[in-house]
This record gives sequence, structure tokens and C-alpha cells, in this order.
Amino acid sequence: MALALIILAVGSVFAGLVGIPHALGGSNRIEAFLDPAFEAHEVAPANPEFQVVPGRLREDASAGQGRPREDASAGQPPTTEAAGGHEAVHEESAGTELLLMALSSGIAVAGILIAMYFWLWNRAASARIARSVAGVYTLLLNKYYIDELYDAVIVRPIQKGSTVLLWRGADAGLIDGAVNGVGKAVRGTSDSVRRLQTGSVRAYAASLFLGVVVILGWYLTR
Repeated sequence: MALALIILAVGSVFAGLVGIPHALGGSNRIEAFLDPAFEAHEVAPANPEFQVVPGRLREDASAGQGRPREDASAGQPPTTEAAGGHEAVHEESAGTELLLMALSSGIAVAGILIAMYFWLWNRAASARIARSVAGVYTLLLNKYYIDELYDAVIVRPIQKGSTVLLWRGADAGLIDGAVNGVGKAVRGTSDSVRRLQTGSVRAYAASLFLGVVVILGWYLTR
């Protein structure tokens, strides 16, 4: 497991270089690689009344003259104030992104240094801390008992349910019961029919005579 974790760690470092964020001058194509699939393609309706045309004439309701006038704001480039506000928001977002990147990297480096101190340089200190907070140490050592909880809540109920329902109920009870029942029925019937095959000619003649008498009697009583 340690070797697999090392390979995954190295791969994650180099995989992160593929999506360099905008704050570091990258394009981060991974972030928006599905945008073309969700891009809305505008399709103009057949009715020209509902078509959206840039710079379309609209009626001036306030004047009440019924004369259409062209929308002055349509088709014009954004003002300098709007462009400046967009740049300010972008710079603020980039600054926040850099701050979060530095904070997360610092926490990661601090965690690595703390682990090296306790597990490489001063193992006695880690043993003292484990004894002082035995409950927390046991909880962390057992991984918050997630495996035990998963085993008690999911694995064992599925195991018991499959044993009672699938194995004993469906497999042994239904399938094996049907197959074995057919076999027992055939064996019981063959045991009864086999007794008629005695090998005695006199028994065969007597049974033939008895059969003829039964058939004649049935016809005579109709």
C-alpha cells in the first residue's frame, strides 16, 4: 500500500500542473473542458416576430407617439467604468486565489514537518502524546472505527440476508427443493410401478384378465 500511495502522490503532483490556475498565468483548460457540451446554441424561431435582433427598434411608450426608435444601448461596446470594474473584480479574485493557494500549501508543509519531527526525529515525544491522549490516539489509530461501522451496518446484514434468503431460502429451499422433489416423485412412482414387473407369466395373465373384466364392466354399466 505504501508503494501505491507514493505512486499516486507523485502522479497527483504532476497532474496538478495540467490545470494551472489563472492566477499563475495558466489557462486551466480542465476546469472548462465540458463547456462546449453545455453551450447554448441560439436557434431563431420561424416566426420573425420572436427573433432577437441586435439593435432592434422598440416602441417608445413614454412618448406615446407610436414611433419606433433604436435602442441606444444595443450593439455598443462596454464603457470604461464597466471594463475597469471587471478588471478590479478579476484582480481581487486572483488575489484571493493566491492567498488560498499559499495558505493550503503552508498547511501541507507544516503537516509534513510535524510528521517528520514526531516520527523521524523525536519518537519519544509522539509516545508521550499518545499516552496523554489515549482516547484520541485510539480513535485515530482505528480510523474513527469506519471499518467496524461499515462491517456492522452493511457487510454483516448483507451476509446474513444472503445466507437466510438467497442460500437457504432461494437456493436450498426453492431450487434444490424443486429439483429434489421431482426426483423423489419419479423415484416413488417408479418404486410403485416396478412392483408390477414380477416376471411371472401367470401374474401377467391374471392382470390381463382383470383388466378385460374391468373394461367390459365399465362398458356394460354405461
